[in-house]
Order: sequence, then C-alpha cells, then structure tokens
Amino acid sequence: SGPWRVRFQSGRGAPEEAHFPELISWTESEDERIRHFSGIAQYTLRFTPPAELLEADSAVELDLGRVAGIARILLNDAELGIAWKPPYAVDLAGRLRQGENELRCEVANTWHNRLVGDSALPPGKRFTRTNIRGPFRSDTPLLESGLLGPVRLVPALGARVRGTMPE
Repeated sequence: SGPWRVRFQSGRGAPEEAHFPELISWTESEDERIRHFSGIAQYTLRFTPPAELLEADSAVELDLGRVAGIARILLNDAELGIAWKPPYAVDLAGRLRQGENELRCEVANTWHNRLVGDSALPPGKRFTRTNIRGPFRSDTPLLESGLLGPVRLVPALGARVRGTMPE
C-alpha cells in the first residue's frame, strides 16, 4: 500500500512529481495535467517485507495487479524485467532484503490521453503535433493509465527446482 511517489516525464504537461495515497488511474486524478498525461511515470515505494518471506527456501513473486500500459520493474536498483501483459508479475528470488527495500515501477501508456487533452488547447499550447484529425476531441473518453494494483508480495506456489530434470 502507499503512499506512492510518482515522478512524471518532463515536457509532457504533468507536474514533475505527485503523491498517490492509493493507486488510481491517472484519468481519475483531480489534476487535469495528470489526467491527460501520456509518457512514462516512475512509481516509487519503500517497504519492509514480512520476515517469513525472507526465509532461505521461500519463493516470492511481486504481483503488480493491474497495469494500464507497460511496466519496467526495479527492486533495490536491480532491474527485474518488463511486464507488458497479464499477469504483471516477476520473481523476486534472492532480491528481497531484510529491512527497507525500494520498489520502482516505470509505467508507460499510449499517446491517446495527451491527444485528447491537446484537442481542447489552442495550437500554440499543445504538447503534441500530429496530422491525425480524429477521433481526438475534448469529449473523447480517456483510457485508463498507470499502475493500478493492488501490488502484493506473494509466496510463489510450488517448489524450486535445483539441478537438472531427469530424462
């Protein structure tokens, strides 16, 4: 659970940083600049894992829940991979440490929401330039975006396999 620090890619109309007490779609934000953001936002959360998840033989998975876009996942500055389709989960084998850990998720969405936001702005104030005239209007519905969660540490089912498989 949060609060999450969210840093937005500069030059795309959103504030540099926002704090989300809980995970929501950017389109649900009270800040119009966040609702119409398109690009990459970095979510950061510091947490201390439960002791039982740190046992030597325990297999743990980080489950991001729902992601509206694509996510690059880092734990304690180690890159764990890209989650681009359900399940948005990665193995944390040997990555969790006692005490505080830092999770970072970089989430990217499509240009849709920015194009909708720009359609309501005069040409000189827009953040994008495109030759596409439709279907983007100020009343076009926005697409859900961001890290939606719930984000959980989950004991992985099954046993780890060591060595080679028998023939």
